[in-house]
Amino acid sequence: MTVFEDICQAPQDGGYACAIGFFDGVHLGHKALLATLKKAAAERGLKTLIVTFKQHPREIMKATYVPSLLTTTAERLQIMEKEGIDACYLIKSKSIFEQTSSYFMHHTLAELNVKYLLVGYDHHFGSDREHGFEYYKKIGAEYGIEVGQAEAMLVAKNKVSSSAIRRELEAGKVDGISKLLGYNYFIEGTVVHGRNVGKIIGFPTANICLSDVRKLIPMGGVYSVKVSIEGERKSYKGVLNIGVRPTFIDLKSVKTIEVHILDFSEDIYNKHIRIEFVKFLRSEEKFETTEQLTQQISEDLKRV
Repeated sequence: MTVFEDICQAPQDGGYACAIGFFDGVHLGHKALLATLKKAAAERGLKTLIVTFKQHPREIMKATYVPSLLTTTAERLQIMEKEGIDACYLIKSKSIFEQTSSYFMHHTLAELNVKYLLVGYDHHFGSDREHGFEYYKKIGAEYGIEVGQAEAMLVAKNKVSSSAIRRELEAGKVDGISKLLGYNYFIEGTVVHGRNVGKIIGFPTANICLSDVRKLIPMGGVYSVKVSIEGERKSYKGVLNIGVRPTFIDLKSVKTIEVHILDFSEDIYNKHIRIEFVKFLRSEEKFETTEQLTQQISEDLKRV
């Protein structure tokens, strides 16, 4: 997939069928739209193009805003490439939000040689967001751009959306998220040194420093997870804890993300690690004794 950040860098080898959006998570609703886009492109002899943002739109407008992302920019691009998209235009300028939809279609989409534009069932773009599909269809005809509209993706009669997925994750409901995303929700980071509490009580853990602090972390608690480690061909089962380790809490305690990997004993400090959430096991608890904690961890491991 060709990725570019300037219209001048766009490939000049034919016209495009295009879709616009942030596509956070690239969930099943997004994938349904991408499938419709690819079908429309094939029928018209065009290549596929996604016009998206390098950062969350609110982050572009306000530098102090910190989003809770389902996917980082790199992750979004990787998923789109797997979905067979030909090219991606990454917008990073604030000025784009001051443009009307008509101006954007004329000076961006037409310049990119877009011949077909697919908009989502409830998608609006440009500074004049009161307009919608019928208006885009009318304006598109003036610039030689055919405009089509995708249908909403439903799961159990509910619309699939990034905001709905965020709410589920923030409530710790990771079990059914794969039915909305099409994959297990995951986080990535580097294994760093912790306080060795897990090792002391017989359950060593890998402490994770996130690759991107903007990535959404599910609700605190204990989870069954799937672990992939840099340099390892196979993946492992694990028990992940997100929280402050209340049994050992002191004034220096901060929220941590740490995973005990089953049937694994290698040194993985400074290695890249990927955690896929499979099931919520329980809330984080404070135990009166270390023995009670170790007994509970043993039960967690049995469940995994």
